Amino acid sequence: MRALKTLFCSLAVAFMLFVIVPSVAFGQTNDLPKQSVSKANGQPKQSVSKTIIKTPPKSPLIKSLAKTQSYTDATDYPLVTNGQYVDYLYDSYYTVHDIYFGSVSNYSSDKMDIQVTEDSDYYYYKDSIVSIEYYKNNGGVLSYAGYTQFDTYGYYTNYLHSTVPKADFSNQQYIYLRVGLSETEYDTYYSDTTLFKVKNPYYVPPVVDTTPPAKPTVRTISDKDTTVSGTAEANSTVYAKVGTTTIGYGKASSTGSYSFTISPQKAGTIVTFYAKDAAGNVSGNVSVKVIDKTAPAKPTVYSIGDNQTIVIGKTEANAKVVIKAGTTVLGQGTAISTGSFTVKMTAAQKANTSLTVYATDMAGNQSVGTAVKVLDKTPPVAPTVNKVTYLSKSVTGTGEKSSTIYIYKGTALIGKATVDAYGKFNAAIAAQPKGTKLEVISMDSAYNQSKSVYVTVY
Repeated sequence: MRALKTLFCSLAVAFMLFVIVPSVAFGQTNDLPKQSVSKANGQPKQSVSKTIIKTPPKSPLIKSLAKTQSYTDATDYPLVTNGQYVDYLYDSYYTVHDIYFGSVSNYSSDKMDIQVTEDSDYYYYKDSIVSIEYYKNNGGVLSYAGYTQFDTYGYYTNYLHSTVPKADFSNQQYIYLRVGLSETEYDTYYSDTTLFKVKNPYYVPPVVDTTPPAKPTVRTISDKDTTVSGTAEANSTVYAKVGTTTIGYGKASSTGSYSFTISPQKAGTIVTFYAKDAAGNVSGNVSVKVIDKTAPAKPTVYSIGDNQTIVIGKTEANAKVVIKAGTTVLGQGTAISTGSFTVKMTAAQKANTSLTVYATDMAGNQSVGTAVKVLDKTPPVAPTVNKVTYLSKSVTGTGEKSSTIYIYKGTALIGKATVDAYGKFNAAIAAQPKGTKLEVISMDSAYNQSKSVYVTVY
């Protein structure tokens, strides 16, 4: 009889321990998902004490909101703190499972322990598999990062411990968790789920770059250039502005060199350069003045006669004007602000002399020369005429070589001849009565006319 009592007491104690002692399960996160549910089992461990603050929700709104959440949207994950009540889940028999978050603590040098508690008023129920999925935030969209599964069958309270590599979440400020219930570890759907996020104590904030780049260097820019270049902080972006208008930009290489195109700028324009690094830090400004590399246009020169020493024309404003005969400088001067110039030569030049007129701007750029031939503007000397009698059938004399001699009786042309290489002429005429007055004129090839010479027929 005593033996039977002893056996009965032993069975009763074993039953009470099985029902009352909570489960502490540990699981290692897995990397590959199987649809909505994962494939790892947490094994019951020896019970350990754990302080959990069980504060049920004040209203069912938490529950109803959770059911409209998207597990891929980071904004649908409420933030919970250590020991906070999270949500309740219904299994397929409508058994309530309360979910609490414990904490994130150190497990080892390279792993952390994520603690979640599942609590129910029953310890035998249909959906006993609790899955904890982990997600990372990539710009507001969550990506799957592993899971842990636990079999909670036979316990009222289950302390679920997931060991997760710290390195997997080192750049994540929060860890996003999705907790779901299923009947078996092989189910492809959950009976119910809830979402929440927790702070990651092993988050390593990125180093914020607050140091502006050094000012870029800029090579000389001329009014002919369509490309600018120089050096700047490696991988920074260099901008070029005229006033508030950006006229070009380009990225520096890993060695710091840059080159980009711009529209040609007028000489004297101030172009401002600055560099911006990947963190948005902006360097100081560098101002560069566009230099003049464009030569003036060929100057315009009015005709130059062999009887003049003043040369008049037009060129670029304020340009220097030089007149040359071969390599000999005959005169030079400066154009006024309108471009007009007046230059006095040292002496008048002979007809047909070739002159070249150059314009040089203030930057030292010289134009193409304008070729000018000196015009014959000097009339021939008056011819000399030999005696003409009433018997003469010609008029003879001397004049400028190659000029033409015209003989008039009143307004009637009665003779014409060309002065030969010796300076003599012989113009045939009809015999004129005594006392007839004749007018003799010489005209050169440039149509300059001499003074008239009058002779009377004897």
